[in-house]
Amino acid sequence: MIFPKFFDKLLFHEKVTYRTIFFPPALFFLLVIKALLLIAIIVYANIGLGPDEAQYWTWSRELDWGYYSKPPGVAWQIAIGTTLFGQTEWGVRFVSVIIAFFQALVVYKLALSSALSSRASIWCSLIMAVCPLGILGSFFAITDGGLLLSWSCAVLAVTTALQRQQTPSPVMVGLCIMVGALFKWPIYIFWFFFLLARYWYFQNLSFSSIMLGMLISLIGLFPSLWWNMQHNWATFRHVAATIAGGNSSGQNFLAPFIGAQMALVSPIIFILLILAFYQFINHRYKLNPALYFQGFVSLTILAIAITMSNFQKIQGNWAIFAYPTSFVILTWDIFVHHAKRIVWLKLGLLFSMIAIGIMFVIPYAYNSHIFSPYIPSWKLNPLKHNFGWPELSLALEDYGYHADQDFLFSDKYQTSSLLSFYSPQQKRAYFLNLQGIRNNQFCYWPSMVDQQLGKNGYFIWVENAPHLAKNWQEQRAFYLQALQPYFKNVIASELIPLRTHGTEIVKGVLIFRCENLNATEVISQSNSY
Repeated sequence: MIFPKFFDKLLFHEKVTYRTIFFPPALFFLLVIKALLLIAIIVYANIGLGPDEAQYWTWSRELDWGYYSKPPGVAWQIAIGTTLFGQTEWGVRFVSVIIAFFQALVVYKLALSSALSSRASIWCSLIMAVCPLGILGSFFAITDGGLLLSWSCAVLAVTTALQRQQTPSPVMVGLCIMVGALFKWPIYIFWFFFLLARYWYFQNLSFSSIMLGMLISLIGLFPSLWWNMQHNWATFRHVAATIAGGNSSGQNFLAPFIGAQMALVSPIIFILLILAFYQFINHRYKLNPALYFQGFVSLTILAIAITMSNFQKIQGNWAIFAYPTSFVILTWDIFVHHAKRIVWLKLGLLFSMIAIGIMFVIPYAYNSHIFSPYIPSWKLNPLKHNFGWPELSLALEDYGYHADQDFLFSDKYQTSSLLSFYSPQQKRAYFLNLQGIRNNQFCYWPSMVDQQLGKNGYFIWVENAPHLAKNWQEQRAFYLQALQPYFKNVIASELIPLRTHGTEIVKGVLIFRCENLNATEVISQSNSY
């Protein structure tokens, strides 16, 4: 056995029913330990913000009712953390740790509400906590955490009522959806499942009360609507373009989507989920209502996503809200029908923890003379975009950047976001659309010409291996020419290493000192967005 018997006894001795208010002490303790370990990694491992995290952080510095590509919830979440702990990685990620902690506890309650044993429910919670989805959702400040917790709470409101043979509260469901809509709008899909449950199980529930719940849930949409009314419905047009842009004939989108799902929950657990859904279909007429409802929700979401991925690109996290309830079906299958599969479940969780641990350790192995010869190439480093930014801050100062009088900018909004966080004094950088890419949030803030006319700026281009060695000289020549019309004079650095592997530069930067910003060209370029 992977876990010794005394550990099983310690963790699973509680006699708990679904009506229990409190959580098993051992489960609570393990979730606290997990949270503390992640906090230690965030604070001490020096794993920088990812591009999306940095982008959301820039939003949190400019609090608003909405933003170009997302509702405001993630920015408000980060603002809470940075208000408490400062403008640091820990401040940005603090609320994510809290959300993930409660997510695992809600999944425990979901399992109990389906009449699963305390032992099965604890395992269900642990799957949620330590699968890649659970660990990375605890670590990174992303929009999925708030959506997932709100969705799970809405499901719990229904399944608890079904288990107790009561009528669920549409107001409670509406409140959960309202909060989730501040993070991602797909949470409104839950009303479809709620109406089906009403048809199946509680037909006495009046439509007037359901309408009240729906109206409450729509409050979560109002902030984004207000912002979009003032910005030409930018978010709605962005979402429509994203969906339309995923269509392309002759490409295989199914395999990448399945691969992404296996990465989210670990390959072993994904296979166990497939077997569990097969068992669910075979026993669907014998299940209690709460368990059937969760299985139906999970299977429907995943089936629709997989079907759509045959025709267009579906992002790996678009079906993420299927997994809390999927884990309930998985534990039901193992603890009711296939007890021997518990060994594979343990292996799956162990594999998940090892894989994520390696992911956190790999970037530092590049700096080790002992382990360096045995690690894969830099392009296989999943966190390569999170490293090298403090070194960039030092490189900027060495190249003459003065935060009090100069400004920073890039032609990629992700780079502009990271520059904003990691530059001296954390001044917001600017975005200059040199290559005609789509709009982003920087396009709706004051531009360089609004605030920096006549001043000197520093343009940044950053790249990782293997593209770095192939492209940096070509990119240097391109940007020297592209930036010249906007400034009186442009001076380019040679390639500056940010990270090295042996003698190879695996992450490097080009810094362009741009003197005396010229208004005419910037205004012309800005009007072309």
